[in-house]
Amino acid sequence: MLTIDEAKTYYHGAESAHDFDHVLRVLALAERLARAESADLAIVRAAALLHDMTRADEDAGRGGDHAQTAAMRAREILLARGVAPERAGAVAHAIAAHRFRGSTAPQTLEAKILFDADKLDSLGAIGVARAYAVSGALNQRLWSATAPDAVATREQHNSNHTAAAEFVVKLSKVRERIFTATARQIAEERHAFMAEFFARLEREVKGEI
Repeated sequence: MLTIDEAKTYYHGAESAHDFDHVLRVLALAERLARAESADLAIVRAAALLHDMTRADEDAGRGGDHAQTAAMRAREILLARGVAPERAGAVAHAIAAHRFRGSTAPQTLEAKILFDADKLDSLGAIGVARAYAVSGALNQRLWSATAPDAVATREQHNSNHTAAAEFVVKLSKVRERIFTATARQIAEERHAFMAEFFARLEREVKGEI
């Protein structure tokens, strides 16, 4: 439906946790899941390539929920390219349903695969790196024993929050939301790595090891 180079032109100004490198990682995971789960690879690929293209606008306060705005924009792009309306709609639905705290639930296999691939990129070693990329951009502490405000508010963008707290508040729960069997296996391994990392971090901070 479109190439990687074509998709890249729709991404501008995203922070490092949601930049085009993130898109390429999600694409690789989504293609892997699609093949394992016998999904429509073309729909999965297009959805992965376009799923975060309006994320920078939302982060800058220029738009609403990026999952919804990206879905609408993707439909327009694909229809303009001559893609059949039902297939453009399938891509749009997958994008609209990819958000962890979104208002649209995945209804198709392809949508579930995009959701899973996007969430897997928040786990494991890359998940730790992304959490600290966001935390560093917000000038947050590396670790804190104080219960963060975000435990109650789910608000990541405050000075008391940390990447370790983000694991407690959100990232530790990601594996519970995974849909496909293939992704669940990957999520278990990545979750275990991430949990051990933050447990070790706490021990190191306290001088125990």
